[in-house]
Amino acid sequence: MQKSLSEAVFENLKELIKAKNAAHESMFKFHWKKLWPFSLIFPQVDFIRIQRFMGEIKVQALGQKQFIQNNLSKSVPSEMDFLRAVPAYIDAFAVSCEKLAVIAKFKQDILEKKQKRDVFAFNRLLTEYQNAQADLTRAGAFVQIAWGELAAKSRKQNSDKTPTP
Repeated sequence: MQKSLSEAVFENLKELIKAKNAAHESMFKFHWKKLWPFSLIFPQVDFIRIQRFMGEIKVQALGQKQFIQNNLSKSVPSEMDFLRAVPAYIDAFAVSCEKLAVIAKFKQDILEKKQKRDVFAFNRLLTEYQNAQADLTRAGAFVQIAWGELAAKSRKQNSDKTPTP
């Protein structure tokens, strides 16, 4: 059975979100391995890899916008609300990835001693990331509502198609 456009986009978005959340947790989540002296033994966050990874995730996310645009004519009318909500979410997702990559670069520059520790600059970067996350959450609410409506319509259509004994 072939997936609909909205199902394919939804599955792709879930995978992109999982990847971004893994990078976020790697950078910000507390773990005992990050404490001294364990931090001397266990590998730490690879900020360079996170920068590259966020760039790749951003490219893949923006590719989803193009994918939707190219295949919009193949979608059914009931999918349109969901498919119209996704591009704004993808834009917010891309900005969030950029902000996370900037924080990773800042931390890498401190490790390489290219930059001194500047609490105010770091706080500004965190605030920008926090604002990007808030925008992402707001855009995600519209996508979630549209997906819920689409799923409800799909369940109703499937229940209408099943024969009653």
